[in-house]
Amino acid sequence: MTRNRLTVLDQIAASDKVRKKIIDAASALYAKKGFGATSIQEIAETANVALPVTYHYVKKKSGIMRLIMEDVLNIFRESLVREIKDIVEPVEKLAIAVILYLRVLDRQREKVLLIYQKSGSLDRDSKRHIMALEVEVSEIFSAIIEEGIAQGVFKTVDVDLMAYNIIMLSQMWILKHWHFKRLTLDKYIDSQLRTIMDALGARH
Repeated sequence: MTRNRLTVLDQIAASDKVRKKIIDAASALYAKKGFGATSIQEIAETANVALPVTYHYVKKKSGIMRLIMEDVLNIFRESLVREIKDIVEPVEKLAIAVILYLRVLDRQREKVLLIYQKSGSLDRDSKRHIMALEVEVSEIFSAIIEEGIAQGVFKTVDVDLMAYNIIMLSQMWILKHWHFKRLTLDKYIDSQLRTIMDALGARH
């Protein structure tokens, strides 16, 4: 008889696939029912993952919020590394990073909104972890900006502040999308890229 369901040990061994199933199930349930009304057991059932395996990844729901944030960051980081590996020019590299970040946020809109809506109710350790992950994103932009300043293609700016400006301009597409429905994502990207490059004194 063919097994439709993996054993607990099989599920733990298939870590990346199972982790993604838990994240996707949790995101869908949180969006539909709300964070407080969703149990870890429901998440396990929706993901078709054994409850002990779900607890292997997270002991409480706040841990799933951390997994969601990690998932969004990893998608962005992996896409960026792949896209800019052969690019040396900082203006082009920054433009690609901004475009990728906005496209990842747009594709992961439901998850990003959950992070913003529920991060305030998380325990201290989870909040600290999510903030650390956001700093990792800012450091990606900071490194490219510093490289551009060193090469003389960007003017000297407060690098940390500029990196966070980019993050907030990007996340505004998700948080204020109700207002920007008149714009396509491509038009929003073009407009914000001009704002960013103007602030850096870059020719574009």
